[in-house]
Amino acid sequence: MAVEFITTRIDVPRGRGRQQLNGSVSFQSKVRVANIALRGFLLDFVSSDHHINVVEVTTDFAGTEGEIVRFRVNCQYADKNFDDEYFGHVDVLVIADLRDA
Repeated sequence: MAVEFITTRIDVPRGRGRQQLNGSVSFQSKVRVANIALRGFLLDFVSSDHHINVVEVTTDFAGTEGEIVRFRVNCQYADKNFDDEYFGHVDVLVIADLRDA
């Protein structure tokens, strides 16, 4: 057994409301067990002068398939009326315990 880490960046496209983005990473060996951690994020309004009401960024483990770990990123960035576009990125840390070769 060997524990390995991969950091990946998920771009948050320009949009409004809550966004759910899918991602995956591939390891060199089959994955025995894995988990996902939020490493960091940047969210920004397309235009300026907003009073922030909601900031949400979460990660969810979505499963493994051989060497591949799948995950989801959920994010929302809004002012009081939830009508402004935002964009950004989310950095995800994928931690996997790999099977012996």
